[in-house]
Amino acid sequence: MASVLVKKPCTKCDKGGGVTTCDGCQQSFCIKHIIEHRQELAMQLDNVGQEHDLFLRDLTQENFVHPLLIRIDEWEQESITKIQVAAEAARADLRQLLSQNKNELKVSVDKITNEMHSCREKDDYTESDLFKWMEQLKELRKLLETQLNIEVVEDENPSTSIYMINVHEQQLSHVSFIPNEKSAGNRNVACPEVPVLTHEKFRNFVGRVSLSEDGLLATCLGTYWDGSNVYGTRLYSSGRHTIHFRVEYKGSNNLFFGIKTISYNMPVQTLTSPYAYGWWELNQAIESVNGHRVHNDRNIRTGDEVTMTLDCDNRQIRFEHHRINMTTHLSVELEKCPFPWKILVTLRSTGDSIRILL
Repeated sequence: MASVLVKKPCTKCDKGGGVTTCDGCQQSFCIKHIIEHRQELAMQLDNVGQEHDLFLRDLTQENFVHPLLIRIDEWEQESITKIQVAAEAARADLRQLLSQNKNELKVSVDKITNEMHSCREKDDYTESDLFKWMEQLKELRKLLETQLNIEVVEDENPSTSIYMINVHEQQLSHVSFIPNEKSAGNRNVACPEVPVLTHEKFRNFVGRVSLSEDGLLATCLGTYWDGSNVYGTRLYSSGRHTIHFRVEYKGSNNLFFGIKTISYNMPVQTLTSPYAYGWWELNQAIESVNGHRVHNDRNIRTGDEVTMTLDCDNRQIRFEHHRINMTTHLSVELEKCPFPWKILVTLRSTGDSIRILL
């Protein structure tokens, strides 16, 4: 039996004769509509060609700006503005601190000026006064030229690649000068403390001592006669000054904390007075490093923090032991221990280590 051939109708007109199939869309068309279908494909090809030309133009044009480039440009301008604001703020802070430092030095100089004028009018001065004024002026000049305790700090935030800067003043001990009490213009006037800012650190020593961490840590390297003495950097003549210490290590022998008179610009071995005022431990106040010591009371231990306050105006020193919450005072006789004072710490056991806390 012969098979019956079924013709596919044209997709457009349903005619069954002369039908062909498009390999692209798999639809059947008659001769008329296959021609139209090809014309439609040609038009679509033209559209693709136009899109191709537009894309090729955008791809190769020089002035094409990617949106992310625009965002980067905006970030750049925002960052520049932030940097300029931070820089101007730092400049303003620095100018203010420099002006404040000069004003404080000016107050100290004015006090020396008043004392000199008063002494000149009364014809009441000696070589000692001349030497004192000259040394005070040298000290103030040194502070003006080298002791500006200001630093520019970068805010190193790990979350950003741009470090902002700021200017700040370090927390430091103070040193100042006031006129001698014999000046008529200031005899009954309470002069305020003039905070000429400066570090307090260990610098000179007699004995076997190692200084480290930029003078903040003193360590005894071995026994030396009756102990190794280490001195601070600053000279104290007036005002009230506080120095904080931490005992990093203490051996079996007592420690001494106190003051001693040191001449301006003279080696620490050259002392103007044989007396040192201070404490062998907390309750052992003495007037001389060579004074009697009681060895059965060692209140200070490794890790303790203590504070020594020099109250020059009231001619006394104070010692505070924070762990046991005890404070003691000691009056200073200027005839025995005249100004200027330096801080003094005596270490007597190998490994004894004292740190100045800023």
